[in-house]
Amino acid sequence: MSQFSKYDSEFCGNIPIHIINTTQEYGVLLVLDRHKLTIEQLGENAEAFFGSPFKNLAGKPVQDLIGAAASHVLEEHLQKGNGKYATAWEIKGERYNTLLHVKENMVIVEMENQPAADTESSFSALYQSLRETISQIESATDIKQVCTIAAAELKRITGFDKVMIYAFDQDWNGNVLAEAMEPDMESYIGFTFPASDIPKPARDMYQKNPYRFIPDRDFKPVKLYPVINPITNTFLDMSECNLRGVAAVHVEYLKNMQVMASMSVRLLKDGALWGLIACHHKTARRIDNQLCTVLEFLSTVISARINLLYHQKVQDLSARLNSLYTQLIENIYQSKNLVKSLLHEKPHVLDLFDAQGVVITYRNKKETAGEVPNASQLEDLVLWLHLKNLRKVFYTDSLSGIYDMAAEYQDIASGMLVIPIQAAQDEYLILFRKEFIRTTSWGGNPEERIFFDKDPKIYHPRHSFKLWQEHVKGFSKPWLPEEIMAAENLRSFIYELINPEPLALQQ
Repeated sequence: MSQFSKYDSEFCGNIPIHIINTTQEYGVLLVLDRHKLTIEQLGENAEAFFGSPFKNLAGKPVQDLIGAAASHVLEEHLQKGNGKYATAWEIKGERYNTLLHVKENMVIVEMENQPAADTESSFSALYQSLRETISQIESATDIKQVCTIAAAELKRITGFDKVMIYAFDQDWNGNVLAEAMEPDMESYIGFTFPASDIPKPARDMYQKNPYRFIPDRDFKPVKLYPVINPITNTFLDMSECNLRGVAAVHVEYLKNMQVMASMSVRLLKDGALWGLIACHHKTARRIDNQLCTVLEFLSTVISARINLLYHQKVQDLSARLNSLYTQLIENIYQSKNLVKSLLHEKPHVLDLFDAQGVVITYRNKKETAGEVPNASQLEDLVLWLHLKNLRKVFYTDSLSGIYDMAAEYQDIASGMLVIPIQAAQDEYLILFRKEFIRTTSWGGNPEERIFFDKDPKIYHPRHSFKLWQEHVKGFSKPWLPEEIMAAENLRSFIYELINPEPLALQQ
């Protein structure tokens, strides 16, 4: 994306959502002293679950509330050491899905407040269905196809009204690559959503938590008691908690999208956040622990396929560039003529770098091929480069953004890559890429992504997600890391070659 499309929000990025200090209603949160196993902090809705005033529950041994069976399961997991453990507690003859966060001095317990469904009987049928889904994902030949298949399969398996898959760009805007939805819902395929929709604190959460589930946007936030955690003497860090409350601005955002229930599942590439699976439902909806686990599992399958295809594409590009580079070097050795080999033989230096124009300044002469600025413009450009005293490859995908005079010829030279031959003598190999006008289909005007009240501490998300297009000029297609590496290799080769005995410029 361009420098004009950085729609992350510094304001949103500073909100400490990990210490929101409230939970959602679909579960009960307990904070235990790891060594004494007493309840040091709890959600106020524990009162309805355990049948005792929540203030009276603080300080009690948890064994008194959960019984022998659940206490035994807790002890077993504590012996395993620090970590996150998904399990089930049997309390008064009912099983409850429970997530344990075992830490140095405390145990955070997240327990769903509805009995767990008996899922064992449906596992066989689910397994057969997942096998077919995995097979389809692993047969996809490009990343977009992976996402298209995954969106359709996840909608079928989960029953959500809409499933979208989007990838983050370099500025953390989200590009919708695929969607599967009910026919009466608004399509966002091909749309881009500004980075402020999922600000940095929220993105960082996905490194610790594979998914985020909000079964009912109209839930009543559950307060923690006491407000300050007695173990740390601070607000409770809820970064890894599924029950963590939801910021009011995000609730409003869901309302503006006409979404009552949502679930977002991470997609990783090389261990970093690459994108999200976004599941939306028009009505409130709880899903069981098994379906959450299925979504988490399938996200790893999808991520693995995306990783494989991405690196395969990079390897194919590297192989093609290496082949062209090797042929180019052989031509230079055979012809003993640097300029002729680079500009007039096959493969052409333009082929190697996917450029549309090139100029070589060498021994006070210039020779060009393809579309390049005129002689006067090139003279000014070389003077500008001289002031940079280049020692390595220099490149930009927006020359006019850093060199004002380039605006005159940005249609043919928005992108520039410079390989210094001998910069002190103004000897360069300069490649140009033509302008590539980028049209981004935003989901709503990104300039209106946040509205502030009279009180600047209160803000609201945008109301419209209708198509809003942005046309960005003055940019070329970006130079890829593999191309920069090839340029550095060519710079080193030319430097070693010309210093012992300069090659002829003549054809």
